[in-house]
Amino acid sequence: GPSTGPCWPKVRSAYEMIRQGYTKNLCEAFTFTFIRNPWDRLRSVYVDKIQTGKISVHGRADMGFAEFVRFVAKQDPTDMNIHWRPASEQCNLKGERPAYYDNIFRLEDGFNEQLAYALTRSKLIPEAITAESQHLKPGVRGRMKFYRGAGNITHPDELVDLVAQIYADDIRLGGYSFHIY
Repeated sequence: GPSTGPCWPKVRSAYEMIRQGYTKNLCEAFTFTFIRNPWDRLRSVYVDKIQTGKISVHGRADMGFAEFVRFVAKQDPTDMNIHWRPASEQCNLKGERPAYYDNIFRLEDGFNEQLAYALTRSKLIPEAITAESQHLKPGVRGRMKFYRGAGNITHPDELVDLVAQIYADDIRLGGYSFHIY
């Protein structure tokens, strides 16, 4: 009888799928990616990776947030660490021939629910996705306090403006604003 399970083979890469004759499945796949509010994303990277020393920048573990944002602003996006490389660059969402995605989900809008939807649409089984996700909405006040209270800044919106420049495409794609959740 007809298969009721997923149409995907148990493989590790798209290359293996093509080699095993699943090209049609791959070409018809539901495609998706996630993006995150760039101001919250960069703050999270700083707190979780830089401050903790999990990632060092030029061998330094004592870099302040303002210095880190300025460092990121000077980098070419293609040379950035994957943790802070713009999603538009990482997922080829811009340029003359951007990748096509059926959905570009915003992480703040409920990761688990959106992932379950995407996996269901992809005919993959979302069995590991059961709990309701925490919505990542840290609030505008906390974001303002972190960016404007960073110290060693030339004007209150220096870091806000730098992030807006670095992540302009991500901000446009997600409809993000520094002043709205």
